[in-house]
Amino acid sequence: MRTKHLAGALLIGMISAASSSASAEDELPSSKSDWLSNLGGLNLTIGGFIRSETAFTTSNGKLNPFNQNGDPYNGVATPRNGAFADTTTRSGVNQTQVVNLQLFRGELETKLRLSSSFSAVARVRAVFDPAFYAEYDSNGVNSQAAGRLNGRPDYFQYDVEGSARGQPLEWSGRQYLIDLPALVLEYSNDALSIRAGVQQIAWGQAIFFRVLDVPDGLDFRRHSVLDLASEEFSDKRVSAPAVRVTYSFDDHWMGDAYVQKFQPSVYSNPNTPYNVIASQFTVHDQYAKFDDKVDAGFRVKGDFGGVGVQAIYAHRYNPEGVFRWTASGVNRDLPGLVGSGAAMQGTPLEVDSTGVWSGDEWFHYAGLARLNGVSALNAIVNEFQPFTGALGAMPVTDYAGAHQTLDSFFQLAGGALVGTNNAGLRGHIARDYRREDDIGFGASHIFDGSPGSFLEQLIVNFEALYVPNRTFTDPSLRQAFVEKGEVTAALVVEKYQRFSTEFPATYLVAQGIYKSHSDLFGRYLGGMGGDASKESPGIGGGYKAIALALQQPFPNLIWRADLALLYDLQGGVFIQPTLKWKPNGAITIDAFYNYLNGQLGNKNENIVGTLDFADEVGMRIAYQF
Repeated sequence: MRTKHLAGALLIGMISAASSSASAEDELPSSKSDWLSNLGGLNLTIGGFIRSETAFTTSNGKLNPFNQNGDPYNGVATPRNGAFADTTTRSGVNQTQVVNLQLFRGELETKLRLSSSFSAVARVRAVFDPAFYAEYDSNGVNSQAAGRLNGRPDYFQYDVEGSARGQPLEWSGRQYLIDLPALVLEYSNDALSIRAGVQQIAWGQAIFFRVLDVPDGLDFRRHSVLDLASEEFSDKRVSAPAVRVTYSFDDHWMGDAYVQKFQPSVYSNPNTPYNVIASQFTVHDQYAKFDDKVDAGFRVKGDFGGVGVQAIYAHRYNPEGVFRWTASGVNRDLPGLVGSGAAMQGTPLEVDSTGVWSGDEWFHYAGLARLNGVSALNAIVNEFQPFTGALGAMPVTDYAGAHQTLDSFFQLAGGALVGTNNAGLRGHIARDYRREDDIGFGASHIFDGSPGSFLEQLIVNFEALYVPNRTFTDPSLRQAFVEKGEVTAALVVEKYQRFSTEFPATYLVAQGIYKSHSDLFGRYLGGMGGDASKESPGIGGGYKAIALALQQPFPNLIWRADLALLYDLQGGVFIQPTLKWKPNGAITIDAFYNYLNGQLGNKNENIVGTLDFADEVGMRIAYQF
């Protein structure tokens, strides 16, 4: 069993943990079994699996606050102090559910050996979600919100403005996804390997956090970041058409270079179980403007007297994207102000019942989204003139002024001039992508301790990445993004340790990460810490987290116990114990528990607070052929 040396991060990205199963780095997917071989002189292998994936909530009524059915202001009388004092009660009904996730999945992989030098690999994946959930119903709140994704929940279609499809070789609908994660022709001859086609590229040796693992974005549609920790993003990396060339100079050095089509990370759609972009936003994804962009990078790995080293450089578009306010384009009047829709369409705001209804709700969600509620209001007022000016909007200087101004506009949106109170204001944001240069370095060493000691075969890995021109979403969502040089560093210690002669060795890993300006999800630290009572002050000192994991096979190798833990030093913890049962070569059953607690500190300052509604028991039942 080999230790994985993969880099990982969380989103939108993302919580995962260490594993000792076969590595995905520098490998194409392999077939699960041999059905056919030596067919007409060609060597063909075919294999795959079918699997059910289920997660049952244990969160004691906690709901996903980023969705319409989980908004804590639904049905709650909330005071407002705008143009006059009143009380508003947001329409909508919070709905609990038993099942967080139910997916049926099948994968089929073929590998064809054409000659001693040429081979081809194809893998097709099909996923179906029967939608056994308490689904959001826009008709129940009389919503007219513009945008296809603001109606009935869509679990898989990646919506790109001005484009029919965001991902090549992917066919998706509301409840199904069919794609080709791999379609590769490979040439291999001694020291040279060339792979051309749709593929994943995994770099780096940090096995929990993504430091040097920069080539590919992540896809969060299937279970966000809460899948089995042992998978380490192998099911999350977004495949892309690429050409990759690897060359071994000798037994100690190799070079690795790629050129690939830029593909962004894919976030969960609004009102789906694990969505983490507030559903009061309408997102205008601008990827169609970047569909022809190309990423490129290279890596060099080698050994210096027992110390493994590597260096990377990538010139890429950051797949996470950055967000800003954008004009809604929706001509809908403020109730009682005939013709005001002409001005509203030039602002980022849309009158609708699925928007925000009060200043309290505005600041609450600004905190959840790591935005600054005061400067976000000023960005709307200042950057969307003359439309905002025509509506009487003026900049504010502090929380109190912003709260009163917001309450006044929410009163107008609800229909105060005509004696109604049944709507709010939706925000429209655009998702853009920016170039960056990633420069990284890694070093590793295997210690030779005395037999049986803890230092025997102890592996220490260090990785560091510097991005001199990284772009972040500004906490105000203004048009000009924040641009800063960012340092990311991770230290990983791992080993196999035998504690008993009766049990196989236990795999152990401990690691820590530091990021100078953003958290694991790539969110700018300057937007942290706000809530309904205050604007976000931001946090300093960088982002820091530690992770621990172990993996213990049982003597008969039919059972295996895993444990993964992530602790965010700002006050959040994620724990995932897992038990794997493999009664024969074809059937595997995994049972796991996801415990998330972001309340050990300010939940709007740590990454676990974003997902701590998702405590759950998960189960996978797979048949492999």
